[in-house]
Amino acid sequence: MQQRYSVNSRNDTTGEPENSTALQLDGRNALDTIETMWPQIAPIQGARLRDAIRSIPEKEWSDRARILLALAASYRSIGSTSRSAALPWFRAVDKSIRADPGSPLDVRVGYLIHFAATMRTMGDIERSRENLETARTMIESDESLDISRRIDLSASFSLQLGLARIHTGAFDEALFALSLAEGLANEHLSTAERVECHSALAYVAFLLGDFALADSQIDLAAQHADGTDLLRSSFGALAQVTRFHLHIERESGSEPHEALLRDLRIACRNTDWEAHSLYVEALSRYDDGASIEALDLLGRVTRLLAHFSGASALDSATRILRSEALRSLGEASQSHDALADIPVGQHHVNCPASITALASLTLGDPQQALDALESCLALGDLHSMRSMVQIHAIAAAAHDDLGNAVASSIAFDRSLLMAAVNGVVWPFATLPSEVLERLLGRAAGRVQPAIVVAMMERLRTAPSTDSVVLVDPLSERELVIVRHLATGATLSQIGAELFISVNTVKSHVRSIYRKLSATNRREAIARAVQLGLAEQEQ
Repeated sequence: MQQRYSVNSRNDTTGEPENSTALQLDGRNALDTIETMWPQIAPIQGARLRDAIRSIPEKEWSDRARILLALAASYRSIGSTSRSAALPWFRAVDKSIRADPGSPLDVRVGYLIHFAATMRTMGDIERSRENLETARTMIESDESLDISRRIDLSASFSLQLGLARIHTGAFDEALFALSLAEGLANEHLSTAERVECHSALAYVAFLLGDFALADSQIDLAAQHADGTDLLRSSFGALAQVTRFHLHIERESGSEPHEALLRDLRIACRNTDWEAHSLYVEALSRYDDGASIEALDLLGRVTRLLAHFSGASALDSATRILRSEALRSLGEASQSHDALADIPVGQHHVNCPASITALASLTLGDPQQALDALESCLALGDLHSMRSMVQIHAIAAAAHDDLGNAVASSIAFDRSLLMAAVNGVVWPFATLPSEVLERLLGRAAGRVQPAIVVAMMERLRTAPSTDSVVLVDPLSERELVIVRHLATGATLSQIGAELFISVNTVKSHVRSIYRKLSATNRREAIARAVQLGLAEQEQ
């Protein structure tokens, strides 16, 4: 009697068994079906696909390159814990192709694309890109395959190229490749690839500051993943990273939703996006005021990225957040050092200028803060809106400190509008409370759009973290310096008056700010006056 084998037929939209009916096929027909259906099956039921193939005598499939490729790709599926397990199967595919110079284009290019995807998930971004470039050349030069299958390959190639470019910080190129893949998705990508594509587009939209687009792309990823666990796998990892980022941006200071955090960890574990998961957790801990915990998580990010080939955009973001965490702990000097030689990148997505400017404000030098922001302000609308909100807010505070009321108001209004569009309040949390109140008071006297009025009300009702706590008594020299600060004297003038260097004055000022829990000169003076340590000059 003919032996028969079972292969699940799956719905193209949900990835679930269609009518819960299994196809009962003989060995040869089962293999033919797998060769056709495996791109849909492998990401969702990788282990079951392997079991189905191995239930057929090996001699019937060991020389079939498409079956070997299906086995290799099946290790990048929901629930897979070891990407390296795919490598022996990829070697088998490569050997099969080399043994048959006439291997079809879809086998040769499919091998390169899926191998590139596996290399990316293992952190070898450079090797991934090399394989993708070879695949591109084959697709463009070899016309032996029918047009529909060539478009299938082009769509998968564009998706993988976009994902690799996200890692390297080439966001414009990533957006172009991912948008091309998205345009072909419904007819030419598998369900898992559609989820992966929309997840990646959500993340890029978030980085560039288009939160509404990020929301819509997450919704699309969720729609395609409906009925499967794809959104809680590596295919939906960037959707989970983006969701958590948006939660932090919009609900600054609130506890993270446990379900979001759980899904984030599950989706990113043992993938190339795990470092991104740890980074956003670190950002959450910093936002909660737990800077030491944030630094610990950032250390784990750095250790993970050390195994990646090529430059990583996340490394720059990690160094910037580490600098900000150090600044919040009163380590202004270490904070400044952590920013050394950080590449800014496209659209200033990872922008150290705001941290440098905040450090300058902390040291009582608003003009230096504006100088640090000069390239960001010159970039204008091409700057990522996500970080531009904070750039304008800091510029407003610096101009206010310098007495430039008009420039301060213009910068603050722009910051308010950008923040209102995306629904974020955190950029204003870095401003001294008195400065923020003064800027809000002026803004209330100008005609503002309804969404800005709502944003201002939200800022006014936000819980205040401002308190006067003398962490450690000021030394005699620090008392003298804080009284000089209250007169409006510059750091150079104070140094000349006390016969000490400007650097020594700066060191004392940093200590004063730390002890008074202040972030700039105006705030330090206000708290010193409140504590009776100095008198405010009229």
